[in-house]
Amino acid sequence: MPIHTDTMGSISPSEATPAALPAYKTPWIQTPLVESAALSRAAGCRIFLKLENVQPSGSFKSRAMGNQILSHLSKPENVNRPVHFYASSGGNAGLAAVCAAQSLGYPCTVVVPVPTKPLMVQRLLTAGAADVILHGQTISEAGEYMRDVLMKDNASLGVGCGPNGNGVVKVALHPFDNEPIWEGNSTLVDELVTQLPPAVGEEESARYAHRAMPVDAIICSVGGGGLMNGIVMGIERRLLSRQAAHTKNTTSSSSSSSSSSSTQSPIHIVAVETRGTDSLAAALEKGELVSLPKITSQATSLGVVRVSERTFQYAVNPPEGVKVHSTVLPDADAARGVLRLVDDERILVELACGVCVEAAVGDAGRKPTKKRKRALDEGYGDDRSSSGENEAEEEATIGLAPSSSSSSSSPPLQSKLKQLVPELGPESRVVLVVCGGSNVTIDSAVEWRKMLQDGWGR
Repeated sequence: MPIHTDTMGSISPSEATPAALPAYKTPWIQTPLVESAALSRAAGCRIFLKLENVQPSGSFKSRAMGNQILSHLSKPENVNRPVHFYASSGGNAGLAAVCAAQSLGYPCTVVVPVPTKPLMVQRLLTAGAADVILHGQTISEAGEYMRDVLMKDNASLGVGCGPNGNGVVKVALHPFDNEPIWEGNSTLVDELVTQLPPAVGEEESARYAHRAMPVDAIICSVGGGGLMNGIVMGIERRLLSRQAAHTKNTTSSSSSSSSSSSTQSPIHIVAVETRGTDSLAAALEKGELVSLPKITSQATSLGVVRVSERTFQYAVNPPEGVKVHSTVLPDADAARGVLRLVDDERILVELACGVCVEAAVGDAGRKPTKKRKRALDEGYGDDRSSSGENEAEEEATIGLAPSSSSSSSSPPLQSKLKQLVPELGPESRVVLVVCGGSNVTIDSAVEWRKMLQDGWGR
């Protein structure tokens, strides 16, 4: 059901009258877009961070699950009836569903796979989940149990949907694979359109004239594909809108020229997965949708064994104005990305989010380096600013590229991003979606740093 957002932040079905159906406030927020000087230097282009980690649930899933919930509440048959939502999730989607449902006054039960960390289970309960049930080894197994067993057990709610139709309405929420989810995620693009700096000068104006917005690439994590689908949908919608407006003011021939130009200068979508959750990369290699035998990555919030059909189709045959690149990095690189955000931006995210950072700025040609002995004085008295040697040694130990000042004698390694999109230059604009995630602690980051110092990923 198509929806729209009004100026007060509430939404209602576009085909309904205000008197027929209630309007609901959106259970997500517009997030900031900030340019990172540190990451831009490392990447060799302008890196903008879309801070989805500040959403009410701590991740972009607030858009996805919030809009999915609103799509159900806006159905005429559900008006003035008690609704109980059910979500199967690796954690973040369930947390977003609970936060959204609670903000709108409805209960939500979450089913998570057994390997889900106790930290996430506790956060779900703290957020107000009606119940949290552990079942199965994957999100899909948890979802099957939720639909086939839990939701069919009327006694679990103490009331059933009786013949008068006034009982509790049980609604199953999918973590990534339906239209309202993608529509919710597409609002991220609507915000980027107004947040990105306008093109300046003739060169920039010409470069972005036929694109959906003034950006060269967008980097996002891929689990089931809901975020990527929303981004592509948002770009496509924006491009079609611009082309429609252009057509009104030009002849048919010039409109055709515009379409051709947009094909030649697409927005690049860099779809990033961790090794062991790489169901999109596996599908692209096979040429058809495939299911991973199991999830072996520590980035469990990306733990979907099979991406959505729409995600696969977007990757194989993206709409005009979009080009999709798939890349896979190991968990150790994801941890490096997490630590880059901690050190450079004071932001703590999950491995599933950190992997995007390393895809943007990590050295694709990184070679193993031996751990070298550091200075004995590691207290507050060691003056590292007087010599770059210790800094370079420490950075090499944890797998980060040394700063330019300490590696002037050797050429910089080419980043993974530059390998995927070679035409990017110093003035190119890249949006990195900081998708966030709540299944992480400071202790986790400390542990990952020690593991990298001890040779993880080498």
